[in-house]
Amino acid sequence: MQGDFFLTTWFLQGMKWIYGNVNSVFFTILICTLILRCFTIFSDIKTRKSSAAMAAIQPELDKLRKKYGNDPQKLQMAQSKLMKDRGVSMFGSCLPMLITMPLFFCFIAAFRFWGYEETIRLLVSENAEEILLSYKFLWVNNIWQADNGFMPVIQEGSKFLAQTSQLDRLLYLQNNPGVWEKLVELGIAVQENGAYHFLNTEAAISAYNTAMEPLNAVYSGYNNGWFILPLLAGATQFLAAKITQMGQPAQDPNAPGANMGKTMLWMMPIMSVWFCLTYNAAFAIYWILTSIFMVIVNLVLNKKFPRTPLQQEGAEK
Repeated sequence: MQGDFFLTTWFLQGMKWIYGNVNSVFFTILICTLILRCFTIFSDIKTRKSSAAMAAIQPELDKLRKKYGNDPQKLQMAQSKLMKDRGVSMFGSCLPMLITMPLFFCFIAAFRFWGYEETIRLLVSENAEEILLSYKFLWVNNIWQADNGFMPVIQEGSKFLAQTSQLDRLLYLQNNPGVWEKLVELGIAVQENGAYHFLNTEAAISAYNTAMEPLNAVYSGYNNGWFILPLLAGATQFLAAKITQMGQPAQDPNAPGANMGKTMLWMMPIMSVWFCLTYNAAFAIYWILTSIFMVIVNLVLNKKFPRTPLQQEGAEK
């Protein structure tokens, strides 16, 4: 998408290339998930090693807290020196988040733009009904809309054309000017000063709804899902976070960042449900597969780096 973050464009182009070879949205998402998680697994391993190193110096940190408990400045300096000498980073456990979160938002954007493209295909294709039927995935009638019991199978014209600033930037349209011409014929777009752009007017919205009316009849009376994928996304994200915490070394509740894990345990699942309710089902499938992969990886890492209790006797040395 012209003007968007380059990773978003790369992700979308890469997914569409894979889709062109496997001809399955689900397997496209599965392959992309496996590829990306293979890259991030190295940060997972590094983080687990960092946590183990932090656990090893925990008794010494506790000793420093007792010694400088009434002088926060000296305590911070002593802790920083100890961690630097031992090659331990206080923020090592944040590394996966720093990698995962940008990917999360890039994939949201990539799936959103892919969904826009597929909606445009329905508008201009002669075999639109056949294309729409191919979008069905399990209980979801249109994978490019959210698995949401209140969401129509075909997005309403007012909501779709409200995204004109994003629709105008689609590389799909830049690479297929003939599609622009069909959209102009429908009254949904216009050409001005040699450039095409979508219209967000009552006339354009009416033209969009009229063009989609035959497709709405295909699933007349049906919603687009039952909220299952968003709930699965939240549940698998919670399970992945819980298993990750199970593998973390025991930590003093007064230690810096001790409450961060508890916050993330609940924040990420809630965010997952919200995003999957808001964006399309294709993204929800990606996020569920990502969380399942995280569960598997963390089970393996928990076995390789077993959790050990704090060695309190080390604090007495």
